[in-house]
Amino acid sequence: MKIGLSGPRRRFLARAAAGLALFALGLWQVPHRWCGREGAAWYAGDAALQGRLARGVERWVAAGLDRPDFTTGSPLFDGEWLFGTYLMAGLGFGQTAIEHPGWREAHAALVRRCVERMQSPAVRAFDRERWGEDPLDSLDGDKGHVAYLGYFNLLLGLQRLVDPGAPSADLNDRITAALARRIERRPGLLLETYPREVYPVDNAAAIASIGLHARAAGKGRPGLLDRWAARCRKAWIDPATGLLYQAMSAHGALPYDRPRGSGTGLAAYFLSFADPALSRELFEAVRRELAGSFLGFGVVREYPRGMSGPGDIDSGPIILGWGVSSTGFALAGSRIHGDRDLYRRIVGTVSLFGAPWDGGGRREFVTGGPLGNAMMFALMTAQPCGEAR
Repeated sequence: MKIGLSGPRRRFLARAAAGLALFALGLWQVPHRWCGREGAAWYAGDAALQGRLARGVERWVAAGLDRPDFTTGSPLFDGEWLFGTYLMAGLGFGQTAIEHPGWREAHAALVRRCVERMQSPAVRAFDRERWGEDPLDSLDGDKGHVAYLGYFNLLLGLQRLVDPGAPSADLNDRITAALARRIERRPGLLLETYPREVYPVDNAAAIASIGLHARAAGKGRPGLLDRWAARCRKAWIDPATGLLYQAMSAHGALPYDRPRGSGTGLAAYFLSFADPALSRELFEAVRRELAGSFLGFGVVREYPRGMSGPGDIDSGPIILGWGVSSTGFALAGSRIHGDRDLYRRIVGTVSLFGAPWDGGGRREFVTGGPLGNAMMFALMTAQPCGEAR
């Protein structure tokens, strides 16, 4: 006996199927468009948006942060996050001072505040504790200290562009000379971040700081930059993907970790200050090998397709292969190298998970805390070589 659906049941199922299709279409079309509605304005350097986020980050900078304000569970990482908050805030203030000349005086003062805090014994303690010597008191020595010196010197170089009269020019000269001397003496041209720990992304910040120093001081491009870039392409970039290896062996000869999105994306940002060509190559690898879309939101993998691995302090959480850090870091590369669509879609992702809140003339990402807000400020306002778009 043939059993069929009754007329009412067929109509009900048809309506349900249509409703489900409309729901799926709405899920695909509406949320990412709503969350990313400010993406084009952010990409264009909208002064109102940038100004509100700057005021939000300024609140954290003025708060007198210390290690107990961070809760990673590791004294080392707490110290790194404290240091990183002032670094990324300072880069954001420096970049926006250049993009919006009317802000230069006020934001130059905020860069000075960040430099002062990064120079303080409390903020540089994380590096001192690992090396058993202070990074600034040992500039005549040969130990790497690149976790502190490479990043701090990058901000000093940007400060010199924005605020030529800043009192840190001599320190910028001395750190640059120390880093260049130490890199030249290493057969593999890589410095240790901490004893027997070598990370190409940290060295990218250091070499970028050397190039930025030359530009800010009105000097010619150092030959070390081209030698370092050639070595990077030969030894520290995975030939199959074009992505940067996350870590190298203690002597910098062999990969110690896989190619990953977080290190590659961050290195592309830092290298833009001194080597735009290498920066673009790394960003193109991120876009080609890692970037994608989920329900219209821009996302970036931490590991290349076909490869998986755990999340860590560098990657942040990894969800279905998509990395939180690698996605955020790609904001900088997409703005620096002109990918408006990827930038806009990632802004949608940041808005979805960051929970932006406006009030009192400020914008803050509720889930970001001091480091997250400072990082978004720097990454969302990144510019080619620190110049206005």
